[in-house]
Order: sequence, then C-alpha cells, then structure tokens
Amino acid sequence: MHRIGITTIAAALLVAGSIAPAEASSSSATASYTAGPTNGDASTFHEVDAGAGLITIFQHNTRQPGTVHCSGEGPRATLIGQQTPKSPASMVKVDYRDALMTEHPIIDVLVSGKGGRVLGHKAAFGPKYFESGSIQVPLFNKSAAGEAVRVLIGLQTHAGCLPHPFVLGLPGSRFVEGARVTFPSYSIS
Repeated sequence: MHRIGITTIAAALLVAGSIAPAEASSSSATASYTAGPTNGDASTFHEVDAGAGLITIFQHNTRQPGTVHCSGEGPRATLIGQQTPKSPASMVKVDYRDALMTEHPIIDVLVSGKGGRVLGHKAAFGPKYFESGSIQVPLFNKSAAGEAVRVLIGLQTHAGCLPHPFVLGLPGSRFVEGARVTFPSYSIS
C-alpha cells in the first residue's frame, strides 16, 4: 500500500510538472524573489519561477546500488528573498502551498545576515500531497536594525542511492524523487 502512495505522488508530480493548474497562470507572489543557486546532474530536472515563487525538482535515480545511501547532498533548486527590516528580527515565516513531494525531498530555509552570518535554519520533510502551511524559523541570532536579512528557500531531493539489491529491508531512495512547491510569501518579524 505504501509503494502505491509513493507511485501515485511521483505520477502526480510528473503531470503537475507538465500541466500548470488554472490558478497558477494568474497567481502573483506577494514576496519578491530571485532565482538562487541550483545543482544536480544529468538525471536531474529543476525549474525555478521566481515571479510565482515556484520550485520544481525531479531526480531519476540512475546511480549504482550502495549498501545503504550515497554520501553527499542531493540535487537542489532555490529561491532568494531579501528584506531590510527597520527593527531587529527574531522570526522568519515562509508560507508554502500546493506542496507535492515524494518521500525524501526537503524544504530547507536558511536565514542569514550581513557577511553571510547565519541567523536561523529550519526544514520540512516529505511526503506531502497538495499540502499548504508555513515554516517558522526562530532566529537564534537576531538581526541588527537596518541589517539586510537574506532568506534562502531550497527544495532538495535525496542524495540518491538505491538499496543493495541482495539485502532486503535497507532504506534507500526511490527510482524517481521529486517535489513541486509554491512559496507565495515570507515575512520577517
């Protein structure tokens, strides 16, 4: 039953990646984003629409079987938001909607200040099936008044190794991993 659910989500991601929902063409993000850094290999597809706050990422896992997992990070695509609050900030809230994620992708939020000083970090994990919500990032270092606060929102798939073919029961990634999430707004307070 669990395998059917993952297969259904993967199929929905493939369809969602090729057909945009009706409201997507008329939606306008209340946040102002720029496209951030991306990485991946020939088996990765990623697309970032900074105007709509939309990230789509897929990975077809073609790597050789490993004992459990491959080391390193998986493919990633990001959005960057930046604001300069007038008073010191202690919290960042990132809203997401229509999150469609297979089992292993991660929504990753990293908040930094002047000179790349890390102010806070939080993540949310899949699977998600057209879910909406928010990620609240309490800042462990407050920003200074007038300091630019950078919010890096990333969508990352698993590092991508299949379980060893002769040992059953070991965790590994699926043959297709993917996610499509809209980030309509973020706020700094």
